[in-house]
Amino acid sequence: MKVAMMSAWNTDSGASVHAELIGRAFVEMGIDLKVFSFYRHSFHGTALTKRASEEERYVHRCFTVYGVPNPELNATEILASDFDVFVAEDLGMLPMKQLLTVFPEIKKKAKTVSVVHDGELSEKKEYFKFDWDSVVCFDNRYYSFLRKAYPEERLHIIPYPSFPYAPGDKDKARQKLGLAKDKRIVFLFGQAAEYAVNTALVLDRLADKYDIQMLLVTESENVIRDFRHVKEKAKFDFKVVSKFLDNDLLYEYLYAADCMLYNKRSNPNVVVGSTIFQCLGSGCPILTLDSNFSYSFNKEVIKYHDFYELEENLTDVFEKGPKYLEQQKEMRSYLERNSARPIAEKYLELFKKISKKQ
Repeated sequence: MKVAMMSAWNTDSGASVHAELIGRAFVEMGIDLKVFSFYRHSFHGTALTKRASEEERYVHRCFTVYGVPNPELNATEILASDFDVFVAEDLGMLPMKQLLTVFPEIKKKAKTVSVVHDGELSEKKEYFKFDWDSVVCFDNRYYSFLRKAYPEERLHIIPYPSFPYAPGDKDKARQKLGLAKDKRIVFLFGQAAEYAVNTALVLDRLADKYDIQMLLVTESENVIRDFRHVKEKAKFDFKVVSKFLDNDLLYEYLYAADCMLYNKRSNPNVVVGSTIFQCLGSGCPILTLDSNFSYSFNKEVIKYHDFYELEENLTDVFEKGPKYLEQQKEMRSYLERNSARPIAEKYLELFKKISKKQ
């Protein structure tokens, strides 16, 4: 089977994380994959995660992100390529008006699938002009509003995938990164770290009992500025690393940490916590606020409702208590079902199903 994906790729967006997990699993399974993605000067996300020289040979950059002045789509290579299935990831960020002009040609040679990342019905006028053979969403929350716009027989739920289980060595990771061997490291990274500024009060209470380091890794000057007052007043050690993390380096930091903190409050729209899916395979315990960003998870992560519960959970993780042990067990079981390979297989089943329909 030959598959084309039109998507963010090698950026830090949730759509890119999803596309890369599925797409690379396809390649490992012997699928002939072509990826059509944003130009490097106009992409979806806040940063590119690979240099141009490191890009996979099957990636072709040929369009600009939706909403820029004079959007572009060079469809020559798309139309010249041979594929059986065409997958559009996060349609709302693609140059839809330009894609619509070539969509009939794509439909002549391939089945078409839209993977929805929007948290509500789109208000963009071009969005519902596409005649998809199938529309995929991640769970029942998406399904409940998408059924208002699409025939239910075309709607399919396929869960968002996680990185596969790939644990590391804490001591080796700390040595490699120049981190202290004997501290309890609480890790935060990227833009999402801004939501955890006030959790410093919890670490202050625990600092009387544990030698704690809050480790913040981000390129965001705004996030670093917000944490500056924390560093000045904290009773615990505080370390800031101004650096962008590609996935390999991210996992080194996750290996080094005792836990990762994810404190994003609920969004009014439907969302998935792509950061959790991205990090779960490291084996590092993830302590997350119980919000709609953590909706997809149960005991695979350790949830808290308030800072008193966060304090209890941190203590449990530091002591490798019952919540920690249960989380480690449930996380392994979850990844066996929901990592990239088994989810990619669900997509292939869908492709075969719709390919049989005339």
